[in-house]
Amino acid sequence: MGLSAVMNTDRAAAAARNPFLPTFGTSPPVLAGRDDVVARFGRAFERGPTHPDFTMLITGVRGSGKTVLLNEAEDAALRLGWRVISMSASVRRLCRLTTNAALQHLEHAGDATPPLRISSVSLLGAGVEWAPQPPDPRGEFDLRSAITSLAALAADSDTGLLVTVDELQAVALEEATELAVTVQHVTRRELLPVAFVGAALPEIDEALLADRGMTFFQRCARARLTPLRPYHTAAALSEPIRRAGGRIDDEALDHLVGTSCGHPFTIQLLGYHSWEMAAPAFHINATHAAAGALEADYALLEQIVKPIWTGLSDMDRAFLSAMALDEADSEINLVAWRLGRSANYAQTYRRRLIDAGVIEPAGRGKVRFSYQQMRPWLRSQQ
Repeated sequence: MGLSAVMNTDRAAAAARNPFLPTFGTSPPVLAGRDDVVARFGRAFERGPTHPDFTMLITGVRGSGKTVLLNEAEDAALRLGWRVISMSASVRRLCRLTTNAALQHLEHAGDATPPLRISSVSLLGAGVEWAPQPPDPRGEFDLRSAITSLAALAADSDTGLLVTVDELQAVALEEATELAVTVQHVTRRELLPVAFVGAALPEIDEALLADRGMTFFQRCARARLTPLRPYHTAAALSEPIRRAGGRIDDEALDHLVGTSCGHPFTIQLLGYHSWEMAAPAFHINATHAAAGALEADYALLEQIVKPIWTGLSDMDRAFLSAMALDEADSEINLVAWRLGRSANYAQTYRRRLIDAGVIEPAGRGKVRFSYQQMRPWLRSQQ
């Protein structure tokens, strides 16, 4: 095979690889519209524990990019030579795992190439019962003493420690209390370089943060993830296509931007399925975009809408079912009448569902579904 043929084959193979990544927690090929959040924790890491963003809570609906931003925070810390402890509140014994991760960092502190990132996944993979030999004659470290020792070591080397916790809304109250007391003491009182970034669904405000003992998390700086602006959405779709050797018509791009409603996970789904529909030429036109949108609708229903529904109360569900009777935006007063409740009562559930990212305001006295797939699905269930 000649050189030109080999080059053509390589280009074709590169173009055949779908550039979109519709997987939760996976960083997209282009992180559009979140530069402000990335810059905030980047500045905080540089300036130290007195910076207000040194402890931060990122909130957003499912698929808004919370875990991706945790990945970005960890990468920013690693570039500074920091150590990272990356945890998920979905694991059992969160504080025990965090303690073990800190002790493992301490054990490798003198190594030429120490492990700079230790996660709950890596600890579970090695076995939760891993027990290092700490340099303490008493032979025991609790979370605070382990984090304090590691933070002091980081301070001596002019670096830092970043602790991240994903799905913070799912952490048990006693675990959250221990974690909050530890980070508040080490970071805010002793001013040691331990940064904290947590990610949570908006429902954390009505659950964990409603507890009086959660003052540390309540006072963390907030980064609330809102839908991407249309020009950021267009960049998140068109740039990966261009880099992968494909093309997208303006009409197709406009359709995908409008359909996505600025939701990052939806953007990845739309891009992925539109690319597949355009194979093998990978020139996406309006027909490919429309077909890709149908596939994305099904995926969103299975991966976001149904899981959201599972976690709702009976009255939350009744409110949404009453909304599904409308053809477009719903009037709160009409929804209240259908439920046989007062307008003030309906307002309580309006706020709950907005905070959960299920519905969104649509003008004075009106709301709409955040996911267009919910209305037809609810109608099919009635």
